[in-house]
Amino acid sequence: MLTLHFDASLQQLVPRRYQNEGRVHYPLTRRASIKDIVESLHIPHTEVWTITRGNREFSFSHIPHADEEISLHSFPDGVDVTQPTFLRPTPLAKAAFSVDVNVGKLARLLRMAGIDTWYDPRLTEEELAVASARHGRILLSRNRDLLQRKCITWGRLVRAEMPEEQLTEIISLYGLHRHLAPFSRCLECNALLQPVDKSSILDRLEPLTRKYYHRFKRCPDCDRTYWQGSHHRRMLRLMEKYQTA
Repeated sequence: MLTLHFDASLQQLVPRRYQNEGRVHYPLTRRASIKDIVESLHIPHTEVWTITRGNREFSFSHIPHADEEISLHSFPDGVDVTQPTFLRPTPLAKAAFSVDVNVGKLARLLRMAGIDTWYDPRLTEEELAVASARHGRILLSRNRDLLQRKCITWGRLVRAEMPEEQLTEIISLYGLHRHLAPFSRCLECNALLQPVDKSSILDRLEPLTRKYYHRFKRCPDCDRTYWQGSHHRRMLRLMEKYQTA
């Protein structure tokens, strides 16, 4: 019987019938990698930071034997994805994200915070997984099956249910506080915004906007225009919470 020790964060993902104070006694009825065993418990490999026995680390391809005890640890807060690890020897260039439709509102909040976030609800799960891997993005989802796809190395099974709580979760987990650049990206298409002279967009503005606002930004990709209206003040209050954390 293989014994798996899960830390507190991973224990929350273990099916209830296996929950036993952080331990799972798993019957070895076949030769299987530790990755296959963990995912047979419906825990995506994206949630595992390290696999250890004593002082020794193992890869996902490790084949456990009977009576072995293995510990599995979740990602620590503030993890730096640009540094190689034993399980993920190829790091990412930066913390950039792609977002699944089941956490679609999170994409807009991440963009509002200035974090590079790709979101296309038209894609199938397979297309999203392949594109995320190809472009070096961390895939955010609440869909366990999606995150168990073999091509995915970097991902997060988002725990929080509400969008603002999800934003807090992602900022904390990936240490994004120092990378926030509020209102620098288009909320609709993710492109970096550019300052634009008011005189060049007067024909686009409603009378009250034209009268009371003087600083504008424009998206070079989708041509949307942004200014510091009431919506901006509401979002600014939200962003201040993360910048002072």
